[in-house]
Amino acid sequence: MSQWTHVVGCIRVDGIPQFGSNTDIIKEILGPISTYDHFIDYTPLPTGEEGSLQYSLIEYDTGACWLAIPIWGDLRGYTSEDITNELIPWWNNLMKKLDDSEQHFAYVRDAVLHVYAEGEVPIILTHKTEE
Repeated sequence: MSQWTHVVGCIRVDGIPQFGSNTDIIKEILGPISTYDHFIDYTPLPTGEEGSLQYSLIEYDTGACWLAIPIWGDLRGYTSEDITNELIPWWNNLMKKLDDSEQHFAYVRDAVLHVYAEGEVPIILTHKTEE
């Protein structure tokens, strides 16, 4: 029987497209999605035996309130050790990259990620920018 880790979350990114905020840069930071049907060898996204986490970019406004990024996935063969050694560092690094407003004129307003490895205590990862 395989170990599964289930992930769901959302990142809210503020930016102003008229001043250079760009979804192409956000996609580049997140990286390509690997799925069971379209498996790719490399993605920076946490990846199980059948594919990586997935995401979508939803531009909901053109002012400072700009972008929502839902993240989800079921990672087969992904253990609590993988969460500690791969997923948490990936999340922390992602928050730093998305918060680098000098690079792409955007920053993280809020973010939350619920991570549940079957049989383990779920964890919640968050990020809040300094005010």
